[in-house]
Amino acid sequence: MTGTELSSLVRHKFPSIIIVLDNGGYGTERYLHPGSFEFNEVQPWAYHKLPEVFGGGKGYLVKTEGEFDAALRSAWADTSGPSLIHVVLDRNDHSRSLERLTEKLSKHV
Repeated sequence: MTGTELSSLVRHKFPSIIIVLDNGGYGTERYLHPGSFEFNEVQPWAYHKLPEVFGGGKGYLVKTEGEFDAALRSAWADTSGPSLIHVVLDRNDHSRSLERLTEKLSKHV
């Protein structure tokens, strides 16, 4: 996932939807290695501006469920090229599946 895939989507004007779930770091690592480790934190990016950087498509920044619903509806309706929805999550947001996985993996790491 280097971003060049987005460049290809822009070049070919493929109407696609990319959703970036941004919790500001390596969520899996946070649960594998509990504590305060800076290597798990990622410098914030404006992912929603990547379509602008690549010269096409539309980016959305969302922070609430309502904003997500509106962005998704707009992205579905726009067939002119790719849409990227940047969803800002709480740094501790995670699924129960991730919790179970890291509980098991942490015994071996």
